[in-house]
Amino acid sequence: MAQFASDQLRFVVGHEGGVSDADIAACLRIEATGDPERWLAFTCWTDPARSHWETASGDRKPTPPGVDALEWMLGELKQDLAGWLGRAGLETGAAAALPDGVEAALRNPPVDFDAVGPDARAPSYGEKWTTYPPDVVPVWVADMDFPVAEPIRRVLRRSVARSDLGYPIHPAPTPVPDLTVARMRDRYGWAIEPRNVEVLSDVVQGMYVALEQCSEPGEGVVVQTPIYPPFLGSVRKTRRRLVENPLVRGPEGYGFDLDHLRRVADAGTRMLLLCNPHNPTGRVFRREELEALAEVVLERDWIVVSDEIHQDLVYEGHHHVPFASLGPEVAARTITLTAASKAFNVAGLRCALAIFGDEKLRQRFNGLPRHLRGGVGILGIESLRAAWEHGEPWLEAARAYLEANRRFTLDFVARAFPDVVVHPPEATYLAWLDFRSMQLEPSPYAVFLEKGRVALSDGLAFGEEGRGFARINFATSRRVLTEALERMVKALQ
Repeated sequence: MAQFASDQLRFVVGHEGGVSDADIAACLRIEATGDPERWLAFTCWTDPARSHWETASGDRKPTPPGVDALEWMLGELKQDLAGWLGRAGLETGAAAALPDGVEAALRNPPVDFDAVGPDARAPSYGEKWTTYPPDVVPVWVADMDFPVAEPIRRVLRRSVARSDLGYPIHPAPTPVPDLTVARMRDRYGWAIEPRNVEVLSDVVQGMYVALEQCSEPGEGVVVQTPIYPPFLGSVRKTRRRLVENPLVRGPEGYGFDLDHLRRVADAGTRMLLLCNPHNPTGRVFRREELEALAEVVLERDWIVVSDEIHQDLVYEGHHHVPFASLGPEVAARTITLTAASKAFNVAGLRCALAIFGDEKLRQRFNGLPRHLRGGVGILGIESLRAAWEHGEPWLEAARAYLEANRRFTLDFVARAFPDVVVHPPEATYLAWLDFRSMQLEPSPYAVFLEKGRVALSDGLAFGEEGRGFARINFATSRRVLTEALERMVKALQ
């Protein structure tokens, strides 16, 4: 339970579980400080028919039918808390308002991030748990195994319960652009315009559309390897020419090789694909690094597609700098791609964003008709809204758990595989492991899959610079992570 004080009142927030994980009640009890016999209480189940409010005097009434009981209660208390207190004899003699933190606590019950066990693959329709046989522990594709944030679960349950699964509102009037403006301003100090936010199905779709609309077949596109595989696939499948500029490894991890970039990029190069924070290495590029890269972009008159989907998964001591925030000239040639899906683990709901620093660039992008891109589902839109409006407590708890898993993974690797090089990821929940000194043939991925029954991501999929590497996803319970790492040790024994 959580407790909050305001004037002569105490607000007690708790949650009750029902017969299933989907059956949960948010409970609020307001009582007089020093006089617990005077109180007002609300119990808001996910099933509105079971929800009610009551007072110490014996009043007990159901919440209105057909509405989300939690939303109804919060609306009532925000509008007329004093009136509700009066019903229970809790007059305070002062203007009453819900204390800060009460709403967030009601919307976000405690989460058991340890809930996923090694045998938790069934039932699942997801790629992560269904690609390999049941005896394989999957720590590869960038999905988290954690319970989804309750604000998202609530909006999904409500939509299904009401059969509210029709066409969404046309993308233009949704709250997503305004939510995006507020989030980028508040978290990153980045000012954007709502009209320059475009709703997509996912980040990779945005990458393909940008390549099709902002370059021609045969023109050069810079990709800095090792890199998330769709970067390489998108260039190849759109028949553009891959201009590789491998990252270089230094004391802090991987960084840009700008001298090589200037040499390798010719006059026919038109675009640069950037990944920041970087997948798979976990680097959060510093402002000075990005500014130096931007100088090359401006010199060569390139368009930049910046994948920033991991921006909310940055660890303490590091700060994400949106590439387009470096200045008006940089913004005017940058398409930023992001989503709530990575941080809140709802990639299957298919909702992402493209942010433009220039109206002409937005129009050029939208030269490919929206219907060719496919529509965005109502559940994706509403889940993004729930995540960004109410899911921050869940995200903070998830980052704390990931930070502990990151330390555990690094410590385990240092003890069990002293010859393996790994730089602590500054963001993401992915660790990039260099097994080259161990000469595992045909690849670390193949060895651990065959002998350990552990599925990592094959380093070679991230480009030639990934040969001899493997990527591990530590966004799972400590039990699953420990099982995977211990199997890797046994595989080499």
